[in-house]
Amino acid sequence: MPAASPGIYQALGMHLESTLVLPELIQAAPAVEREALVQVVEADHRDWPTLEASPHSTPTLQLAPQEWRLELEGIGWFRATGGERLEWQRWDDSVSDRDIRTFAVTSGLGALAIQRGALVLHGTALEREGEAILLLGHPAAGKSTLAWCLIQEGWRLLSSELVAVSPDGMVQPGMHQLKLWHDAAMALNLNWAQLPPVRKGLQRCALLAEDLTCLPQPTPLRLIYALNRAKEDSGKEDDAEVGVEMEKVSIKASRYFSQTTALMRLRNQAFHARMYRGMDAEAQLFIQAAALARTVPLHALIVPDGIRTMAESLKKVNLMQPESMQQRKEAIDEHASND
Repeated sequence: MPAASPGIYQALGMHLESTLVLPELIQAAPAVEREALVQVVEADHRDWPTLEASPHSTPTLQLAPQEWRLELEGIGWFRATGGERLEWQRWDDSVSDRDIRTFAVTSGLGALAIQRGALVLHGTALEREGEAILLLGHPAAGKSTLAWCLIQEGWRLLSSELVAVSPDGMVQPGMHQLKLWHDAAMALNLNWAQLPPVRKGLQRCALLAEDLTCLPQPTPLRLIYALNRAKEDSGKEDDAEVGVEMEKVSIKASRYFSQTTALMRLRNQAFHARMYRGMDAEAQLFIQAAALARTVPLHALIVPDGIRTMAESLKKVNLMQPESMQQRKEAIDEHASND
């Protein structure tokens, strides 16, 4: 396949020059100094030097200090090195640019950002009135669905899937794309047939920047939320780390976590913890997560399990004011609950 025309993009505090068109990222002005550009290029994995892999490596993921390699059967090979270069190669000519981008702009860019010393978390960040919130949660927690609903309420997307936070507490713009599963897209009345799939064989669609309201500049982080879904059967949600049982009436927030608990939550939501360990950057992660836990409050955010109920509940709350959502069934001292 012929290479696309080179483009200049920005993401996670980096400027990138790519021979692959990357519609998930922000196009940057071409006036960026050449030596500051991270190169995203097609390569031949057979030319890569032999790697003495970390014990944290797996059969598909090879890691070493300042080195990350991923091999996916039927998709291709990827390599990030020194925070300066991301290389990729298709498995064969049947692999689309979309399939390559799925891994290049997530795991590949995440590895580069870690190599460059960034704190990279698995989450989604949104902005409103000049301040940002960060939604943390496992892959099925509903971050993208909640983000889409927030965008309909006037928020702007800063980054999805992975979020880079600089030492001064600024969220860096990243991937301007939301990925929704089929059931979520249908519940939100989106035209599934008109949305591009994330990759072949996956019942997940992509909403790109033209479908969203996005923000291209760094924004100060005001609050962090650890996302939890309420249980439909009980009508209640338990957060063991807070020690509080909450009634499922609307979206709710806990009191802020202690710094120790917040640190562990942030550390566990690194993108990905194995990558930090394998690239010998775990100490870097701990120091950065501890600094963030000291300066930005982290709350549990309990949202209704039903997607339409979630969307309706957002109309009645202000995520910039977590205290307005702290409807506890019983008052429990936060510090005691974290002991």
